[in-house]
Amino acid sequence: MVSIVLRGIGIEVLDEGFQVPASIAERYKVGRTIGDGNFAIVKECIERSTGREYALKIIKKSKCRGKEHMIQNEVSILRRVKHPNIVLLIEEMDMPTELYLVMELVKGGDLFDAITSTNKYTERDASGMLYNLASAIKYLHTLNIVHRDIKPENLLVYEHQDGSKSLKLGDFGLATIVDGPLYTVCGTPTYVAPEIIAETGYGLKVDIWAAGVITYILLCGFPPFRGYESGEDQEVLFDQILMGQVEFPSPYWDNVSDSAKELITMMLQVDIEQRFSALQVLEHPWVNDDGLPENEHQLSVAGKIKKHFNTGPKPNSTAAGVSVIALDHGFTIKRSGSLDYYQQPGMYWIRYEMVQLQQSVFPWQRAGSLH
Repeated sequence: MVSIVLRGIGIEVLDEGFQVPASIAERYKVGRTIGDGNFAIVKECIERSTGREYALKIIKKSKCRGKEHMIQNEVSILRRVKHPNIVLLIEEMDMPTELYLVMELVKGGDLFDAITSTNKYTERDASGMLYNLASAIKYLHTLNIVHRDIKPENLLVYEHQDGSKSLKLGDFGLATIVDGPLYTVCGTPTYVAPEIIAETGYGLKVDIWAAGVITYILLCGFPPFRGYESGEDQEVLFDQILMGQVEFPSPYWDNVSDSAKELITMMLQVDIEQRFSALQVLEHPWVNDDGLPENEHQLSVAGKIKKHFNTGPKPNSTAAGVSVIALDHGFTIKRSGSLDYYQQPGMYWIRYEMVQLQQSVFPWQRAGSLH
């Protein structure tokens, strides 16, 4: 790292050629790179006055010409959201050649990492995870913000000082304000709602559908809509989603409570009017503790998740919960194509740093903490 003065402004030049203004460098000690994309890098940084760790995202404006509106949209939404289950934007600095975003740093890996690395996992754990997610969704929907890309990779695990953990939703690259029906086809195929595929117009409840798919996976280890069992036919997958017929096959669901199945069914209603809202999810007995089973039967889902999804280390990683890869935000519905492990790799818009989690048993907080 080299310190220089440019036109009277003190800056630090990083090894990658990115510059850090003196106003940032004076307040934060900038460390190693934890994410690297086509138009941005993400680096660890430490606030000098408090010792707190954050993620510094540096966006090179010259590399994202033509995509400025995407970045502006993401940042404008991040400015508005402040919730314990959402990765926070701490501060920003707009310079002539770069945009700097100081983000909350979440080191616990993503949702699948948490499940596949723990040695005890029950319905109560899954319920706590959904509580965190539904809380974030309810908050966003209150602001008329739809996320549009809710999936396990975008749910990061925050480790609290008392040993408990909670989920934080990140990557707002596809989020937008809902002031009427939306028609942009976007998302990740496994989690995309039927009204997006049908192109009939959609709104906030596409997030509930995605959360329902995730809840299904949390309890059995594989998605409710799978295309061919080989996961190679996108047409079949989309047809299944449009039909919305949810099944709970034996033996995988034999030890899961009826309350959980009822909730998932209501979250995966093709009829948008019948589909639960985020508030209804939070008020459901399975989520608010009243309907959880008394037994602590351990769910054997880790192996199935590893089989059906890519859960290994991912390149171009960041734990900041913000997009770093300049890919097209959307996908075209084709009546042919392939899905790799039920998910098209080209549809990942964010990669997180994979932090190796210790084999552990941990409680899930039903409310996070702002700090």
